Amino acid sequence: MRLLYVTADLPWPLTSGYLRHYHFIRALSERHEITLLSLRGPDHEPGDIEALRPYVEAIVTEPSARGPRSLPVKVADRVRMLVAGGDVAAARLGAAGARIADERPFDALLLSGKRTMPVLDGLPPMPLVADLCDATSSRIRRQMRHASVSSQPALALEYLEVRRVERALMHRSRHALFASARDREALVGRNGEGQPGLAETSVVPNGVDLEVWRREGRTLGRDEIVLTGAMDYPPNMDAAEQLVHAILPRVQAELPAARVSIVGRDPAPGVRALADRPGVTVTGYVDDVRPYLERAAVFAAPIRYGAGIQNKVLEALAMEVPVVASPLAAEGLRTERGNLPPVDVARDADGMAALIVTRLRLAAEGASAEPALRAYVAEHFDWGRNAARLGEILEDAAARGTPESRRR
Repeated sequence: MRLLYVTADLPWPLTSGYLRHYHFIRALSERHEITLLSLRGPDHEPGDIEALRPYVEAIVTEPSARGPRSLPVKVADRVRMLVAGGDVAAARLGAAGARIADERPFDALLLSGKRTMPVLDGLPPMPLVADLCDATSSRIRRQMRHASVSSQPALALEYLEVRRVERALMHRSRHALFASARDREALVGRNGEGQPGLAETSVVPNGVDLEVWRREGRTLGRDEIVLTGAMDYPPNMDAAEQLVHAILPRVQAELPAARVSIVGRDPAPGVRALADRPGVTVTGYVDDVRPYLERAAVFAAPIRYGAGIQNKVLEALAMEVPVVASPLAAEGLRTERGNLPPVDVARDADGMAALIVTRLRLAAEGASAEPALRAYVAEHFDWGRNAARLGEILEDAAARGTPESRRR
């Protein structure tokens, strides 16, 4: 097949948060021709495009209209999006895609990201598979419960924009994809299939490269609690602050030697300030997260709001590190068939501290890494298997065509 693949940012480097699309593009390229249309954030280098060329026939990018994320700019950004109907850079991508399609039509379109929807207005009709990935509107609603009064206007505008786009994509696409069963249910309910006018839906999870995420030693570290992730992402920022302010003091009351390492790029000022607390390290960007997981006795994921799959939790499980998680973080790893992840779940700071203390004591007694954790990841979160499922969905969409093509 000849596929048009649209992303909201370049899926390289893999720290960009777009590893889902990198792995899918790489796998799909083994059987199909891919043209990539992508918005491009301000931090990319020319080598980022070159890294993707082995897997695509062509790449077209447009600088994104999204500006810095200060509160005033965020409010202005959301107002502009609501008035204009989306990112104008995405509209330019649609025009570029139309020119390519005029020369040689595409069999199917895979569109990811909510900001990319204006691409559709410029393209000729073609079978559309929309990768919503997560229920972003649900994440924003949860975030509003914990956010400051001053940030509520920006969040409310973001919610309105995202909810509008989610609804539109569910009605315009042949098939809609989600990374987790929880996120699909948030938008269509447990029995959402068959609702009039809505796309068919499937859960196509993220994966883990098990050849990369493999530990060297069998013994867990001691005293070390680890949290990883991009530390300018609000759910991760909030989790880091919860871990240090609300959970760590309770743990240190039982085990004074306990310490926390917050590992991840671009820590926001509030996260950087956590390093002033006794027993807390904030690393910023590191070349390799695996040594920190190797030294960990337990991985903490006190995620209070978010959406999609918590890749950081999958990576910890692949490294056989025990995980103590909030219900929200654990629910994101529930499979479509109802399999629950092998993590300890706590609903509040007291419960999470108690479970972390238990795990730290077991590690101090010489507890070994847990192969069953890795086995769960291998069974349910394999990139190759999930990409094959995506390929089947695209082939089905292409075979069924568009309503216009069927009338002809």
